[in-house]
Amino acid sequence: MSPSSDTEKRGIVYTFYSFKGGVGRSMALANAAALLAKWGHRVLVVDWDLEAPGLERFFAKVRPDIREVRKATPGIVDLVQAKRDGADLSWRDCVIPVDLPGSASQLSLLSAGRNGEDYTARLHSLDFQNLFDEHCLGAYLEEVRNEWLAEFDFVLVDSRTGVTDIGGICTVHLADILVLVFTATGSSTDGARQIVDRARRAQEQLPLDRGRLLALPLPARDESRTEYQRAAEWKGKFAELFGDLYRDWLPAGRSAHDAIEQLRIPYVPFWSFGEELPVVEEGTTDPLGLGRAYEVLARFLAARLDWSSALEGQTLAPPPRPTRRKIDPAWLERHRKAALRGLAAFGRVSSDSDAFGKVGYTEVHHFPTESLVDVSQSGLRAAAMQAQIHVTGWPVGVVLENREEFRPRPTNEGVLAIVETDGRLFPRTFDYWTLTRSGDFYSMMSFLEDVRHVEQGSRQLYFDARIVRATEILLHCAKLYTLLGVEPNTQIELSIRYGGLRNRTLASLSPTRVPSFTPDTNLEEDEVTVQPISFRLGALESDIVRLVKSVCEPLFVVFNFAAYDDLVYRQIVGDFVMGKVS
Repeated sequence: MSPSSDTEKRGIVYTFYSFKGGVGRSMALANAAALLAKWGHRVLVVDWDLEAPGLERFFAKVRPDIREVRKATPGIVDLVQAKRDGADLSWRDCVIPVDLPGSASQLSLLSAGRNGEDYTARLHSLDFQNLFDEHCLGAYLEEVRNEWLAEFDFVLVDSRTGVTDIGGICTVHLADILVLVFTATGSSTDGARQIVDRARRAQEQLPLDRGRLLALPLPARDESRTEYQRAAEWKGKFAELFGDLYRDWLPAGRSAHDAIEQLRIPYVPFWSFGEELPVVEEGTTDPLGLGRAYEVLARFLAARLDWSSALEGQTLAPPPRPTRRKIDPAWLERHRKAALRGLAAFGRVSSDSDAFGKVGYTEVHHFPTESLVDVSQSGLRAAAMQAQIHVTGWPVGVVLENREEFRPRPTNEGVLAIVETDGRLFPRTFDYWTLTRSGDFYSMMSFLEDVRHVEQGSRQLYFDARIVRATEILLHCAKLYTLLGVEPNTQIELSIRYGGLRNRTLASLSPTRVPSFTPDTNLEEDEVTVQPISFRLGALESDIVRLVKSVCEPLFVVFNFAAYDDLVYRQIVGDFVMGKVS
């Protein structure tokens, strides 16, 4: 993109503001600034986030000495301090030049100030209200602002978060256009909306003719590719809350939804570590990449929010669509039949009396709803080994490497393990599990309650043991996918089915825990299929009690409407998470 041919056009100040921190505001500014400089524009970047400075860190790879240079070079705090003290310091003496690879123009950086041990003390010594009232700071800022606009095409100001005197300078005194960076939380969006209204009212009180303060709402950390439905709901909220701000500059025939789709900044975990410039390191050619999103933002800034100019000749990424994958029903049915055949044979061999009856089982299958896994058979076996949770003594997805006949075996699809123990060296149990290279997991496990029932001649099911097992199933699932490299924001779908239930009585394994109902025998249902649950991998632990309850309640209810208080679930689940069975 070429600079404007209109040499008489003054520069423009974009203030990047977010009500909350951690939304990627500074990163968006730094990357947009890098592109504007690359396109030949004269760009000044100003770090006005005085209490949490560090904008220079984004340019450390292209100028390795920049942190040391900041220590020796004055910045905003020094300029304001000099104004207060009547000292002679020009902002031009504070500029740090940055040369970017392939840039047609040099980027200029004005840091928050010399980063010495006394920086915090010098900042806290500044009484901004007094500076406005007694030292004409407002007039000084206007003077400096006019000089910036005369020498630069674009001034990008990084503002303090929240509602502060420092933030007010950036949003009221300096800004021509506010770039509002927010995420899908009520506090982030409401705070951003309120700051626009507050800044507009305050700017109208200035003895200046600035025109109407415009705003560019910028949704950040967008997860449309992994949370399509929820992201779509939030986009509707964005359009409703910020619709009038978009309409201030959108052309006829374009809606707030159009702007949101073009300007949203996706969440890409790879770039969430440290201060990075994807537009330099990755480029902008990937239509789904973070660099491309920043390019769209930079084009809107360069075009001063002119939609047609910003998008002229551009092939932009299509809007996200659901990419939800489903488990292969043929694969699932094939392993289900094989597991049931094995379970039936196991029951016939291990039963010593008619009282043992049909072997009960828990069937589990889960998968990432995006095809994000491609692991070798050796990698699958290693992950399965490490994913075991050794709390109950017999883990979900058990791996017995010391018994040749029980070891996981490689298959064309992935790995498969069939464990049928007779009770001499291990508990009498049947375990069938398989894991594909794409991350699909299937398992059928006999009830551990049935181990003692051969001798006792009873057929009980322990509600607390079932809660423990459900907790372990979920934790094993999360641990397995983490080991397989699945990203935390990935959605996981998990299904559970219980079988061999008829003629069983629900009881308690712990002698100190009395059921909150009169135990009764289930005479009707031999199987219970639980509605599939879906959860974000990284959010499992914070939501695990609710998820455990959701997969246990349908089982308990067939036993005379059995139900348990949330407190019971929290206690049992919490103890297991801490490594003990209560």
